[in-house]
Amino acid sequence: MTSQGAQPDSVRDVVEFVALLRQLKERSGLTLRGLEESAAAQGEVLARSTVADMLRKDSLPRPELLAAYVKACGVAQPEPWLRARERLATGVVAEVSAPPPARPPWRRPSVVLTAVVVVALVATALVLQWGGATSPDAAVTGGTTRPGSDPLTLPPGGSQVRIHAAGAPDLCLTEGRDSTGAYPTEVAALRPCPSRGPRVFLHPVDDEFATIKWEHPVDLAIGCLTVLPSGPAIHLLEPRNVCSDDNLDQLFRVERVDGDRYRFRSAVGSACIGLRGGTASEGAEAIREPCAAEPDQEFTVDLVPAGG
Repeated sequence: MTSQGAQPDSVRDVVEFVALLRQLKERSGLTLRGLEESAAAQGEVLARSTVADMLRKDSLPRPELLAAYVKACGVAQPEPWLRARERLATGVVAEVSAPPPARPPWRRPSVVLTAVVVVALVATALVLQWGGATSPDAAVTGGTTRPGSDPLTLPPGGSQVRIHAAGAPDLCLTEGRDSTGAYPTEVAALRPCPSRGPRVFLHPVDDEFATIKWEHPVDLAIGCLTVLPSGPAIHLLEPRNVCSDDNLDQLFRVERVDGDRYRFRSAVGSACIGLRGGTASEGAEAIREPCAAEPDQEFTVDLVPAGG
C-alpha cells in the first residue's frame, strides 16, 4: 500500500530514470543545439524540441529516441539504457537470486534484487563512468583525479600478483575482516606479506579493465573481489564466486600514478580503491571512495612468475 502523497515504486523508478537522462546531458556539456548536431554527425535525427519535451516529462522516451539521445551525449553503447527502459516499460521484476551451495567457497550474494533495479544501477554507473572520464591524462583537479593514460600491462591470460600498499610495502592486500565487526565474512584488507591467504590474480577483461580474483586457500575455488553497494559493509570489497565481465563492481582500471605505484580505479564513476581510515596500517580494509591524490590510494603490484 502506498501512503497518501507517495508515488508508487513504478512511477518513482521512471522519474529517477528520466532524472538520469538529465544528468547525462549536464555531464556532456552540450546544449540542445549541440545534442542535435552531435546526433546529426552520427546520422541520427534528434530535434531540439523533442529532446526538451523528453527531459521535461517524467515518462519513458521511445526506444529510438532514447538510443539517439544517449549516443549524442557520448555514450557509445546505449544497450544498458534500452534494457533499463524495457524493464521499466514492462514492469519486469524477476528476482535474481541463487541458493547457496552446501559449502560455499566464497560468500554468495544474499540480497535479492529486481531486474529493474539491477539495470538501473548499471545505467547509473554508466552515467558516472562517462562523466568521470573526460581526459586521458592523470591530471588532478579540485582534489580528484582523472583516468591516467598508462594502465598496467598484463599477459592475455592474467597473472598472479601481490598487491602492496605503497606506503607500507610489507603489507599486502589479502583476506581480512571488517574491523567494526558489522560484517561477518571475508573482505579485502591489509595484512603482512607473505601471509597465508588466497592467491591473488589480475585478469584482464579488455584493454582497459581487469578483475581481481582470489583463489581460496582450501577449496581452490575462484572468487572475484566485488565492491559491496549497500549494507553494513557498504563500499568494502568481498570475494564473490560469481564473476562477470559486465559487473561494474568487479572491474578496475590499474593505472600508473608514478614510477612503480598504481591506482585501482573502479569502473563506477570517479571512484578508486583506498584504505579505510586513510592510512596503510595492518588490518585497514580496502574501500571504494572518491579518487584523490592521496597515498592510501596508491599500491605497488608485483607480477608473480608461474609457480611462484
